[in-house]
Amino acid sequence: MLGTRIAALRRQRNLSQGELAGMLNISPSAIGMYEQGRREPSLETAAELARVLDVSLDYLITGAPTEQERHGLEAFLSDRIDTARHRLAQRSDSPLTQQELVVLFTAMLLEG
Repeated sequence: MLGTRIAALRRQRNLSQGELAGMLNISPSAIGMYEQGRREPSLETAAELARVLDVSLDYLITGAPTEQERHGLEAFLSDRIDTARHRLAQRSDSPLTQQELVVLFTAMLLEG
C-alpha cells in the first residue's frame, strides 16, 4: 500500500517519477520500485518523500491521514469526481452514479 500511496500522491501533484526522483536526489527507477512495492524507501527517504509530497510521514506509511490531510484528500477526490461526472454527462445518455465514479476514479489512481 505504501507504493500505491506514493504513486497517487505523485500523480496528484502532477509529477513524473523522474521529477520526484530529482527532488529526492535518487534514481527514477527507485521511485518506480517503491511504487511497484518491489522495494521500500529508507526511513530518511520516506521522511523526505513525505516532506516533498506535503503529507505526514504517518500518512505516507500507514495511510491514516491527519484531519488536514483528510480534508485535502476529500476535496481533491470530490473535484476529480465532479469533473469526471461533468465529462461523462456530456458524452452519455446515462451518466455514472457517484459510487460508480468513485470506483472508476480509484481504479484510475491504482492503474495510472
